[in-house]
Amino acid sequence: MENILVISIIATIGFCICKFVEMRFIEKDQEQKPMKFIVRDALIVFMSVMIAVYLYEQFDGSIAGLMNTVTETKVLSTANTEVFTDTPGF
Repeated sequence: MENILVISIIATIGFCICKFVEMRFIEKDQEQKPMKFIVRDALIVFMSVMIAVYLYEQFDGSIAGLMNTVTETKVLSTANTEVFTDTPGF
């Protein structure tokens, strides 16, 4: 849970910095936006990143399997591969 919050906060801070730079330096001649719109957008970014990271963590293994099915690529998983190095028992 802490991981989700940290990533969401970092993404929201990055968004706010980019929005501030855009307002100050890129849109000089236009009227400044009220602060409530920036706070609203920051909350939307925070919630979106939080939901996205949570869903990614929940479906981490199954997303790879789903994408392999969709793209019809065969990927070998070496995590559960057993190798016999002894002489055969027959």
